[in-house]
Amino acid sequence: MSKLDIVYVLELVGLAGGIKNVLEQANRLHDAGMKVHVFALDEHPNWFPLKFSVRSFPNYPSMLQELKQMNAIKIATWWNTLPVVWHSCDPNHGGIGVPFYLVQDIEESYYPLSPEMQAKVRHTYQLPVNLLTIADWTTNQLLERFQKQATNISIAVDQDIYKPNQTHDYDPFRVLACSRKSQHLKGFHITVQAMKIVLRHVQQASMVTFGAERPRLSGIPALHFSRPDDPGVAYLYANCGVFVQTSMHEGFGLPILEAMACGAPVVTTKAEGNEEFCQDGWNCVLVEKGDIEGVARGIIRVLTDRAFAEHIAKNGRETAQSYNWAKVMNRLQHTLRQFGA
Repeated sequence: MSKLDIVYVLELVGLAGGIKNVLEQANRLHDAGMKVHVFALDEHPNWFPLKFSVRSFPNYPSMLQELKQMNAIKIATWWNTLPVVWHSCDPNHGGIGVPFYLVQDIEESYYPLSPEMQAKVRHTYQLPVNLLTIADWTTNQLLERFQKQATNISIAVDQDIYKPNQTHDYDPFRVLACSRKSQHLKGFHITVQAMKIVLRHVQQASMVTFGAERPRLSGIPALHFSRPDDPGVAYLYANCGVFVQTSMHEGFGLPILEAMACGAPVVTTKAEGNEEFCQDGWNCVLVEKGDIEGVARGIIRVLTDRAFAEHIAKNGRETAQSYNWAKVMNRLQHTLRQFGA
């Protein structure tokens, strides 16, 4: 492996799938003996067991001054972090080091009402840096739309944590979902509307949600868990009757894979990134995005047809096992060695 330090540059370190993936990579490179840093405009995360301290900066200019002094592999992790990485490595401006960009989604989708912001996002994919991706969809988008080659290192779930573990709490009529009502891309309102239909047909059904945002679920028997840790989330997956995620778009869709790893049957929507591993009728029920009736039918089938539920759960578990950290870290370290030597 290259002797260069490795610096991941984040903007925030709050609870989110993309941030979790970055911190997992950083921990595992650290365990492999690399000298790893995480720079952010934020404090150390209290929700993730990061094995070293985050370097916190008040703004990007102060971070840039520090980065410019480091001959390191520097990895941008969000479109707004790329300029500071690029400028700190640009030899025309006194920079040193090797710039990388971990592209976990085509991030214009976060700004549906702002063409100006979308243009700024798209510009970042044109800069001459080494591109890493975690999913086929993003890799193909970079090639087709921006004529950029990227190395897909994939993504993984921790198989030691996310695994089948049914207990006395298991309820075959429990519907589990992650509540992200403030994020329009997650389509949580579709799950809620579908659940109201489900309750008219399956009276034993109930709902459990988890996440930082407590939803208001009028007329739906529900329990909410705020900010559970990874073992806590795995416990919820393993003891539900079905996990439901009805996103309008995903760069990948890690919670779906986590649920599969725990043996939970899955009902989800066609959201681009998750279509890499979701196969309707094989390892999940996959319906068109926004299709409330289709989601409801899928949930009802899983809750009332145990043979079918067990069939997709078994195949989902096999799917998840192919997404493991050994493969991801081998690809990541090989790529960093290749471009950062």
